[in-house]
Order: sequence, then C-alpha cells, then structure tokens
Amino acid sequence: MKHLFLTGEKQVGKSTLLRRLLGELGLAPAGFETRLWMQDGMRHGFFFHSFLPVDPYYNDCPCTLRVAPQQTVAVLPVFEQIGVRCLRAAQESDRSVILLDELGKLERDAFGFQREVLACLDGCRPVLGVLQKGDYPLSAAIRAREDVLLLTVTPENRDMLFSQALEALKAALIKAQ
Repeated sequence: MKHLFLTGEKQVGKSTLLRRLLGELGLAPAGFETRLWMQDGMRHGFFFHSFLPVDPYYNDCPCTLRVAPQQTVAVLPVFEQIGVRCLRAAQESDRSVILLDELGKLERDAFGFQREVLACLDGCRPVLGVLQKGDYPLSAAIRAREDVLLLTVTPENRDMLFSQALEALKAALIKAQ
C-alpha cells in the first residue's frame, strides 16, 4: 500500500481521522482540503484550501455553491485553475505526504484536475484522501488502483480504524524514503 483513502457516509469523521493521523505523526501535508462555507448559520458551499503557501488571491476560493436545498454545483474554474496549480505545487514540494480531502462528484467535469490527482498518485509520495461514497469516474479509478488502501469509516469503527490507518501510513512513509 502506498496511498490511503477513507470513504463513508457524510459527517462520519473521515476528515477528522486524517487530521488525527497527520497530527500523530507531526506531518504538514501538501495538497488541499475543502472547507465548509457557512454564513448566517446556513451552508452556502465549500472553499478550496491549499496547504502550501500561495498568493491569498488563489486560496480559499469557493469551489462549490449551494443553489437549492440539497443541490450543489461545482465552480469548475476553481478546480481547473487553482486546483491544478495546487496539485502541481504539491508534487513539487518537499513535504512527505499529499492530502486530497475530498474527492467525489463535483470534480467529474474537471478533467485537468482529475489528471493532476492521478499524477499525484503516480508520484513518489504517499497520498491520503477522502473519497465520497458514490460511483464517480475519478473515485472508481482510485478505488481500482492496487497501491491504494481504501477504508470505510463508520461511527462504530472510526476509533478502531485509527491504529490500522496509522500503521499503514507509517509503512508508506518508510517505503517512500
């Protein structure tokens, strides 16, 4: 196993588990996370946040917008321009791990972004990530890779999965050296 991805239902603790792993090992990742955009107590979408220092103009841009109850759309230029730039920088960085939190249906039309995600997986560094549940082309390509360990997080197993994921990540980091 070279890469570790978590999947599971919404709000089950996937991203929290990844942050806990990184904290346990004292790792600052390259890559990105999507951050909730709340305003006046309502969810309006998500921001795209790069872990590497970038011009503030290029960080924390809305990458999804809520357009109706239970309906969100992707802001494709954020994935195709800022996301691609972020992933290329992650591949060139000296950080020991790349974090992709999270991937799913909203990137399905962002083909340049998808190519860079796959390039990260083909690189020499371990990748940690979250895959949304569902059958999306990029998620299916990641699930099909022999170098990916995919763990399903549930409320019942998330604490138990920590030690398994920690050992897998440690082994991947040693192998990458």
